[in-house]
Formats: sequence, C-alpha cells, structure tokens
Amino acid sequence: MKRDLENSVGELTRLAELGQIFARHGLKNLGSLLGIMPVSEKEPDTEDLRPASVVALLRDVGPVGIKLGQLLATRSDLFTQPWISAFGTLHDQVEPLPFDKIEPVIVSAWGSDWEREFAAFERNPIASASIAQTYVATLLDGSETIVKIRRPGMASRIEADMRLLTRLAGLAERRSSDIARYRPVEFLQTFAKNLAREMDLAAEARACERIGGYLEMLGVKTPAIHWELTGLTINVQEALGGKPASRHPATDPAGNAQFAKRYADAVLRMILLNGEFHGDPHPGNVFWMEGNQVGFIDFGSVGFLSGARRQEIVRLIFAIANEQIDKVADVLLDWAGNPLVERAQLVMDLDELIAEFRGTALAGIEFAAIFDQVFGLLRDYRLVLPPDLAILLRTLLTAEGFVRSLAPDYNIAEETKPIVMQLFAERFSIGAARNHLAKVRSGLLDFSASLPELIENVASVARSGTIQVSIDPASLNHLTREGHRSTPVKGPVVAALIVSAALLADQSLLLAGIVVAFAVFALVRKWN
Repeated sequence: MKRDLENSVGELTRLAELGQIFARHGLKNLGSLLGIMPVSEKEPDTEDLRPASVVALLRDVGPVGIKLGQLLATRSDLFTQPWISAFGTLHDQVEPLPFDKIEPVIVSAWGSDWEREFAAFERNPIASASIAQTYVATLLDGSETIVKIRRPGMASRIEADMRLLTRLAGLAERRSSDIARYRPVEFLQTFAKNLAREMDLAAEARACERIGGYLEMLGVKTPAIHWELTGLTINVQEALGGKPASRHPATDPAGNAQFAKRYADAVLRMILLNGEFHGDPHPGNVFWMEGNQVGFIDFGSVGFLSGARRQEIVRLIFAIANEQIDKVADVLLDWAGNPLVERAQLVMDLDELIAEFRGTALAGIEFAAIFDQVFGLLRDYRLVLPPDLAILLRTLLTAEGFVRSLAPDYNIAEETKPIVMQLFAERFSIGAARNHLAKVRSGLLDFSASLPELIENVASVARSGTIQVSIDPASLNHLTREGHRSTPVKGPVVAALIVSAALLADQSLLLAGIVVAFAVFALVRKWN
C-alpha cells in the first residue's frame, strides 16, 4: 500500500513538471487537451503546434521524449515533412556520466572485484546515450570487447513516464474523437514494450544472437555475446573488426556497389523472409569489414513481422502487381482498423497513384518516391499504420538512403524481386498447402466429434416439437427493457438462419439442411 502511494505521489509530481514544460514552450492549449493543464474553452491553436516548439518540449521531457520523437520521425503516415525533419533532429546523445556514477551498476552485476575479469578496461566511454554508456575493454584471454552499461536509475524513471503518458493519451482519446482516430494509447503501449526491451540489455543480446544466426547464413557478421558477463544492466559483446560504415571512405565504386548489394540483400531478407529484423540499420550500426563484408551491431531496436503480417504484405504486393485496386484498399483499411472513409474515392485515388508507376521498370522505382505518395494519401484519409509496419517502412527507407549514398546507380527495389518471388513460392508451396489442409482436416474432425450430439438434438426437436433455449439473465434484462419491448425478434432470427444456410451450402449440404430446418421451424412458430 505504501509503495502504491509513493508511485502516485511521484506521478503527480511528474505531472506538475510536465505542465511547467508545456507552459515554458508555449503549448498551453495542447497541455489542456492532454489533461496536464487547466481545460481551455477553445480548441488547440494550430499555430501553437510548431515543430520546433514540440521538439524542444520532447527534449526537455528527457529520455522518453527523445525516444518518442525519434519514433515519430518514422511516422510519415501521421506527419508532414516539416514535422518529420524536426523530429529527426532529436539525437540520442547526452553528456556522459562520470565513471564513479556508473561503477555501482558494475559492482551490482559483477561484484566489487569486477576488474579481475579484464586485462584492460577503458573508463572513458566511446558513446553515451540516454539509456546506456558504451566502453571498450579487453578480456584476460586478449579478446577485444564492447561493454554497454545501463545508466543508474533510468528504468524506474522511464517506467513512470510511460505509465503517465499512456494515461494522458487515454484521457486525450476520450476528450477528442479526432485524437482517438490515431489510437495513441495503442501506439504508446507498443512504444513502451519496445522501450522496455531496449532497457533490457540481455534482451538486446538475445536478439543479436537470434537474428545473427539467420544473417550468418547470408555471410553477414554480428558480434558474439559473452554471456558469462551479460545481464539485465550490462551487455558484453565481441568488438567487430573493420569500422562503422559511417566512417568508411567511399573511394572504391566497385567495392561500394558490392557492399551495398550485400547490405540491401541482408536487410530485405531479414524483413520478408526471417520476420525479425534490425530496426535501425543506419550507417553507424553497420560495420564495413575486410573484403567488403557486412556486419551489424546494436540490436536494441528490433522489428517483428508475424507470418500473418508477411502474408498480408504478399497480398498487397500481389494486388498492386495485378492492379486489383479494391484489394489494395482492403489491406490498407484493414491495417488502419477499418475506419469510416469515402471508400470509392480512396479506390480512385489509389488507382491514380498506382497508375503513375504503371509500365515502369522496377529498377526505375524508388521506395522513397512511392512511400512519399502513399504516406500523403494515408494522411489525407487519416489512416494510421500499425506500429510494426511503421518500423518496417523506417527500416526500408533507412536502407534505401544508405544504399544510394554508396552506389547512386544501385536500386534496392530491384533487389526485392527475387526475394518477393521466394516469398510467393513459400506461400504457395506444397508445404503451405499441406498446412492449410491440416487445419481443414482438424476442423472437420472437431465437427465430426460433435456431429452425433448435433443429430441427436435435431432428432429430439423433431420428436418433441420444442427447442430448449438458455438465456443469460443479463441478455433477458436487455431484451425486456422499455426500449426493446416492441422490437420484433423472430424475423431477424429467421433471416439470419437463412443467410447462414446459404453460406454453409458450399461447405456442407448436411449443415445447410439442418440450419434450414431450424429456420422453417422458427418461421412456423412465428405464424402460430
């Protein structure tokens, strides 16, 4: 009980701090809409929401604000280019903590004699971010390592901020239907899960090993993890050879093209075939190794695509390729949660968009050009992509930008052709058909197991001329309320049974006949 009280007081204090931050940056109207400040009688002024002001506010909020801004920089389906550019200025680099502030984390994980594990440990960090600081160290066997250490006290502060932001988002959803359409609570819940994963340095190490196992088959290198020294707050991994691609001199056109091809192939195959992929493959997280070999580091940001989601992407690609515009609209609306929109106009706009690329060779198409127009269309119709697809698109755009900086004539879209064909082959393979048939067989077995009981119930109805019906008391109360007393019930029931029989006719004539029998019986009872 005491702990709950302490949490509540902490959140109230933090709420007051956020109110002061909003006021300091001139965003009082937005603060009132979110419930941070007194309610304003007027709607938030759009002039109040300037990109520079919001970015400054996020920077003042701290690590959660910076991480949130970095994620928003990937949401071109929500924001126009001035906003995306402003969010892109939020770099996750902060002043490093002195080593004496970091050492208690090390002692807690390894004990007071931790230095015995190392031949050398450089106490000046090579990188300092809002969540962790990174150091170089040498193990007793001479292995060069990278040591990532979480900043002290960061976990509880971030958890408190995320709880508070999610509650505020829920309040904003209830106050504004326009805000509710963008599902901010769902967005923040996904953001919180990803942030919690990033806080767990052991989870980052596990992701590195999982994805690294797949990349190894492609000839791509990832760091080995020293598990005896890795845990929740510290991650110790192999130091890759070579150097970050951001610092590699791009003076060899042939070598650049070779590296770009290997990098693009790895990114696309991670996404479309593996389903788990590096979520932020920018040049600083990519190593240029000997022989133009590719290496990936920093798996704190990871994207996931379920098998079902990948099949949806296949459906979308297939629909676009065959110019089935209605099916393209179906997929996009399904992803957006099927909001009410002018569907006919959306189909026309999609047809116009796809027509721009009709007849164009794949090598002549840029992802960035396509996505820019698609995102504009999504914003016009206020269709919001699911978070996993937002990460996917950010990854693709990052990859395309990096590839074009290395080899301007190389086109990453062309690289997708053999991978998409492999994805199609997997979908329509004998194994996939066998799995589908297995599901159908399982459903038939379940039905056959209940068939004797069903037939006995139908026979009982035929003998007695009555049907036993169980009604939930709450449902009965609902039906007997004043507003429902005059509502005809049997007609819709009969209609529903007839429609059900029509739908079942293709699957089972027996089931369709049984349903028709119930419909006839209900109809006779109605006339009586």
